[in-house]
Amino acid sequence: MAETSPEPQSKAELDENLSKVLNHFASLKENSFEKRTNNQQVEWVRPPKDAGWDGDLQTEQGLIDLHKAFNTDKAEEKLIEACNPDEPGTSSDGIALSLQIEYMMQAERAYRARVYQPFHRSLAHLATREKGHGQDSGPFLGQVIEYINLLIKRGA
Repeated sequence: MAETSPEPQSKAELDENLSKVLNHFASLKENSFEKRTNNQQVEWVRPPKDAGWDGDLQTEQGLIDLHKAFNTDKAEEKLIEACNPDEPGTSSDGIALSLQIEYMMQAERAYRARVYQPFHRSLAHLATREKGHGQDSGPFLGQVIEYINLLIKRGA
């Protein structure tokens, strides 16, 4: 009788920093839309203050530390674990984990691009995006988090 290898176990889980950052962004966007439509001052949208970066955009070290706010260390560790040939994960691990890593890299690039754009150009692209980003069915909560959780659940 041939020996069979055990079924792979899912290694994927939602990266807690990704979840924290996206929930924070969605909340800020919803708040920004409400304030903007009531002619009130809107807060600057930036990563959470407890994300390992103090908001410094003026120094080289501050720009290096900005990456800490967008880290996906746990997702990266789980992806490496899922690729172990002795105890591989499932196919959805590779999809869900790499998607989280790529999404946070995209969010970091977008934030860096925004803080380096002229103010008038930034405002031209803003108001309706904020409404969509703050909704439960928006890209942060309704798409990214729900999609990753679905991949993890279906792949397990």
